[in-house]
Amino acid sequence: READLRLDQRASALRTQNPLIVPGRADQSPLWKRVASSDPDEVMPPSSTGRKLTADQLALLRRWIDEGAAWSDHWAFVAPRQPPLPVTRDRAWPAGPLDAFILQRLEQEGLAPSPETSRTTLLRRATLDLTGLPPTPDEAARFLADRAPDAYERQIDRLLASPRFGERLVWDWLDAARYADTNGYQGDPTRAMWYWRDWAIAALNQNLPFDQFTVEQLAGDLLPEPTQAQRIATGFHRNHMINGEGGRIAEESRVDYVQDRVETTGTVWLGLTLNCCRCHDHKFDPFTQREYYQLAAYFNSIDETGAGRGPAGLSDPVLVMPTPAQAQEHARLLAEELALAKERDKLRKELPAALLDILKIEADKRTPQQQEQLAAVPPAAVQAFQDAQAKVAAAKKRRDDLETRFARTMVMRERAEPRETFVLVRGAYNQYGERVTHGVPSVLHPLPAGEPPNRLALARWLVSPHNPLTARVTVNRWWQALWGVGLVKTAEDFGSQGEPPSHPELLDWLACELRDRGWDTKRLWRTLVTSAAYRQSSTTPSALVQRDPENRLLARGPRFRLPSWMLRDQALAIGGLLVEQTGGPPVKGYQPEGIWEEATFGKIKYQQDHGAALYRRSLYQFWRRIVGPTVFFDVASRQTCQVRVARTNTPLHALVTLNDVTYVEAARGLAERVLEGPPADDAARLEAAFRRCLLRAPTPREQAVLLRRLQLLREQFAADPAAATALVAVGELRPSNQIPAAELASFTALGTLLLNLDETLTKE
Repeated sequence: READLRLDQRASALRTQNPLIVPGRADQSPLWKRVASSDPDEVMPPSSTGRKLTADQLALLRRWIDEGAAWSDHWAFVAPRQPPLPVTRDRAWPAGPLDAFILQRLEQEGLAPSPETSRTTLLRRATLDLTGLPPTPDEAARFLADRAPDAYERQIDRLLASPRFGERLVWDWLDAARYADTNGYQGDPTRAMWYWRDWAIAALNQNLPFDQFTVEQLAGDLLPEPTQAQRIATGFHRNHMINGEGGRIAEESRVDYVQDRVETTGTVWLGLTLNCCRCHDHKFDPFTQREYYQLAAYFNSIDETGAGRGPAGLSDPVLVMPTPAQAQEHARLLAEELALAKERDKLRKELPAALLDILKIEADKRTPQQQEQLAAVPPAAVQAFQDAQAKVAAAKKRRDDLETRFARTMVMRERAEPRETFVLVRGAYNQYGERVTHGVPSVLHPLPAGEPPNRLALARWLVSPHNPLTARVTVNRWWQALWGVGLVKTAEDFGSQGEPPSHPELLDWLACELRDRGWDTKRLWRTLVTSAAYRQSSTTPSALVQRDPENRLLARGPRFRLPSWMLRDQALAIGGLLVEQTGGPPVKGYQPEGIWEEATFGKIKYQQDHGAALYRRSLYQFWRRIVGPTVFFDVASRQTCQVRVARTNTPLHALVTLNDVTYVEAARGLAERVLEGPPADDAARLEAAFRRCLLRAPTPREQAVLLRRLQLLREQFAADPAAATALVAVGELRPSNQIPAAELASFTALGTLLLNLDETLTKE
């Protein structure tokens, strides 16, 4: 900062010596004189920035100073308190406190909430949001037949108890954790971090309290007598990219990893852009470079060197995880090896020490003198020792071979001797400035006295009741998952450059609900999806679009295109192809040829999996950092932490959902389901297919369009049998031999149409 000028902190702006602001006296305030100046060398902002305060802004600033310059801290840096529930004119609509905050704002704006959406739309919306999969027609029928007052709430409880809930919720967490199946950089070698991914799924399904979810991932290894699962949890901060390129500087890489952990922690739990502090004090928020490196001290003593990958693409520290059977076999092999070594050592003692050195030399390289020494010893004794030595080597090889089959994953582990931490001048790994110790930003709540200087203390500080950010940031991301945008639109930035919350009291109420009720994830999600606001119709009258095009006032239900990973899972489910196996190594689905080869300069060839692996959920698709799965669009790169993903709309997206092998095969699966069902006419079959996609019957107009389209398709494929045969042969699953190719192709093409309806692609 030039001239040590700070306007983001009250103490600096109102300092005793040469204050920038004199409360109550704008004319005597240097700040006012600078912003009101007409001198281009004096005016603020400088004329070189091209920015200038408007007359209204100047008047507001002067009035604020003249009225005493009342100063309040940035809203996000003050711990949330349970706000009083608002009183609304309409007492009937709110289903709970959440709705009261929304309705109060709507009434202030002269608006009313939208009516509740249809039951089928509501079930589809909630099922997609809580499991990432569509409901089946049978589930919809049971829900429609259940007229009990709590029918919807019981559906929500069923969905929250499903193992699919953890799989849905974990996707956004993988984006934040920069999870992938390779290390990144040019070589991009494979590694096994899926054990951490499976831990996260299990933790979410078990409803591990979010504060414990946090502690175990940041410092599970530092808990008393940590379990294997708690050690695996620390893989969160080993998900970063690892540089194994030749010519790299190991210490520079290690420092990069430390900085990545600081910045990821800042984004995920604090919603702060701490990366701005790597090289200098933050330009907009009250965080210093020194505080950045105080946070870095918590991650600076991990037992790693930055030297690149080891076996299986992993770098230390690594957790070795033999199965019980492997552990038993390993103990047996080790005992065998030790027994053989003991026998060898007995034979060794019978030989002269000098002879042992001679035996290490290749026979054709021994000197005449060494040959004579060897000949002086009985050949049988030499041979017995060499045989024993060979048996030990063979036993060791058997043990080594077994160890290579042990499961391994990267985890966190502290060095025996902590490293010193320094402010790095301009962020350069080898430019040491001031030495610093562990600490947290001063603008936030302090660490409790007596806390040890380690990651466990940091993790507990993050989920302390006094932390102003963690609960807010977390519930905001969950709101974003349901509504498409958070109450704070800038989910990654709760600082002064971020967008203020659209409903600040609601955000604080939700944060307090999470924090003060045991950090119960499922309880909070239940609160969100059982609210009257969530149940609103997403139909948008033109007047409401003009008044609130982005739905920031929440006068209608959420409506946006499903994420591409969810679209794929939905298609597989509708087509009856989805394999709902949970966990395990990543799988390689369909992908155009040559993608990996081009990205890796021909070094790595894509080896597609076969069978059931092709139809597993998107969550388990192999993710190469330099080129992610081609079936996805508008997804995080997984190279760095990302908590908000942009939604775009291009023709390339339609090319995927129309032509990708997975979608074509899913459309054929849908066709076979209706054609192999009970005998029916075309109208009944079309209705069955329509219900599988949208849980409702087509309108008369929609059915007429579909029947005409079906007739046209039949004519096309009857005239071109080769095209019909080619279409139904797409993918690995063999088409039904009970259905003529032209008929199956016609319904397959119709299935593609249904899977690509706007209503199918959209969460209504």
